[in-house]
Amino acid sequence: MKTSILAVFSVFIVAGSGVAQAKYETGSHEVGFTLGAAIPLTKTDLTALGGENEVAVKTGINVNGRYLYHTSPEWAFGGEIGYAAFGEKEHNISASGAIIREDAKALTLEGMAKYTLTPEKKTRPYFIGGLGYGSLQQKTETRPVAGFAWIDTGTTEYRTNFDESIGALTLSIGAGLESFLTDSLALGLEARWRTIRTDKTVTDKITGGRWNIDDANSFVLTAGLSWKFGN
Repeated sequence: MKTSILAVFSVFIVAGSGVAQAKYETGSHEVGFTLGAAIPLTKTDLTALGGENEVAVKTGINVNGRYLYHTSPEWAFGGEIGYAAFGEKEHNISASGAIIREDAKALTLEGMAKYTLTPEKKTRPYFIGGLGYGSLQQKTETRPVAGFAWIDTGTTEYRTNFDESIGALTLSIGAGLESFLTDSLALGLEARWRTIRTDKTVTDKITGGRWNIDDANSFVLTAGLSWKFGN
């Protein structure tokens, strides 16, 4: 997926090489939409059960909608709403006779600040960061491995350990590169590290034990379009 994003970005940069330069000015507005990959960084430590310490879920999709207002050609402030749906991942713990499946989704609402390094040029790098509220939906399920079954029913279905929605502080920081295709339309590629500070302990519905849900950290790589209007 990352390769595809880079390829699309390169094609549009070449296609727009002959377009007249557009400039951010004080009073300019930006509305943007980005699509890309949410790459999980948080690990689940299952070594105490005979498993491994490995990344909890698989890479998933990330979408963002953003509005920014330029207080100067370099600085812009606004807000962004983002959604990440990570892929389910199974952890095979044969030593304990179980398979644990994890799934996670995140919704974030952040106040954003963006600093453009060369606002007078058609293609320009920038730094961007956000701070706000994040909601993490974290789900963990367990089923017996082949050859085993639940003692009470003799079946092998997944059962839910916990399914929690947790709200917490979210923070993101990163950088990007954008190029104007017309006086008002720009294509950009952006990379950000994002964390949702969800450190929390929940009760396991199957065993009655306790699980520690760590901060949800991810690397977000996106490509998208933004529209400049106003000044």
